[in-house]
Amino acid sequence: HIAGMGRSIFEAFENLERSPNLARFVRHPSRKLFGARVKLPPEEGEGYWDLTQIGDDVYVMTENFVYKDPRIELVPGDGLVQLYFKLTGDLTMSVSRAEALRLNRPSLTIYRQPKGVDIDEWVEPSAHERCVAVTVTPEFLVSNFFGTSTEGFRQLRDFLSCTTGEFQYLQVPLSSEMFQLAEKLVKNPHTGVLGLVYTESVATELLCTAIAGFDSLNGMAVEHYSRNELKCLARARQHLMTQLAPAPTIRQVARIAGMNETTLKRSFKAVYGETVADLSVRCRMQHAFTPVGHPHASVKG
Repeated sequence: HIAGMGRSIFEAFENLERSPNLARFVRHPSRKLFGARVKLPPEEGEGYWDLTQIGDDVYVMTENFVYKDPRIELVPGDGLVQLYFKLTGDLTMSVSRAEALRLNRPSLTIYRQPKGVDIDEWVEPSAHERCVAVTVTPEFLVSNFFGTSTEGFRQLRDFLSCTTGEFQYLQVPLSSEMFQLAEKLVKNPHTGVLGLVYTESVATELLCTAIAGFDSLNGMAVEHYSRNELKCLARARQHLMTQLAPAPTIRQVARIAGMNETTLKRSFKAVYGETVADLSVRCRMQHAFTPVGHPHASVKG
């Protein structure tokens, strides 16, 4: 959408300053960093994309928007690797004639799309898309994060070295730490040069966290959750983050969410990467150690 239908990520970044919906553009005066915000036209919906290029090899795109109508995009293959950190929304990728990959819950999808392999993406209307996409070359990941040895990263190493000429992907749940870091990027509190440096720092930490945890996750299959189930889980999470004293029981949280206790406990852990009890304790600890009246006194999820 940013560079036009069927254009690559390279073209999107090359043409940022000429985007008709450009809201702001900034370059770092002494480092190879630049970024921009591109707004969604009001007749199409509400929201924006924030794009940041770090050096020659890293492209970071955060998305925070809602389309009024269904949106179909043709995405051309560029030979790069993308780590797609999904927070909310409902996106479907036609990865082959026989397979559609639906991303409608918190998850990390790492995929390779060879040059010449084009796919369609379908965004559901009224779905609030909040995600972070970090796009890099396979060589960049190996040389900057694995060092001289790839021991301990066998699954990811095999994925990066495999060249089938087809769309390839691995998908795992988001850990609690990955969720928080991706949310920091979507909610970047800074603009201008400081915003660029913040994005570089948090994106690097997000990559480290994803790669370090990848083998331990071991490519667990992501279960499917309906939009209604995800809304129920979001209600439970919000209640845990705001009801701090007294701490709610699992029965109370299940009643607020509109789910039975067993399903709530299993699904909450799968979607958010931590248990109901763990989140409750973390939020209460954070609240207890935050001074009253402090500007950051609200609990961060």
